[in-house]
Amino acid sequence: MIFPKPTSYYEKGFKRSPALERATAPFRVRNAITGAGIVAFCVTVYAYSIMAVRQDDFSDIQLPSHIVGQKTDEASSATPSPSSA
Repeated sequence: MIFPKPTSYYEKGFKRSPALERATAPFRVRNAITGAGIVAFCVTVYAYSIMAVRQDDFSDIQLPSHIVGQKTDEASSATPSPSSA
C-alpha cells in the first residue's frame, strides 16, 4: 500500500479510545471553566437587559388615536351592561 491506513481516536461504534481520553484530559478543567464563564456572562447580560427594560416608563409616549380607540372599544365591550343581567 502506498498510503497508510488513517488512524482514528475513535473505536468501532464511535467509542472514545484511551488515546483520545489521554489527549483531552489536560483540557477538561480549563474547558469547563471557560464554558461556565460564557454561560455566566450570557445569563448576566440577559438578566441586566430584563431589569433595564422593566424599569422603563412609557407613560410619556403618545399612542396613535386609532390604537386608543381600539382599546376603549375593547374595554367597553368587555364590561357587561346592567340590562343584560
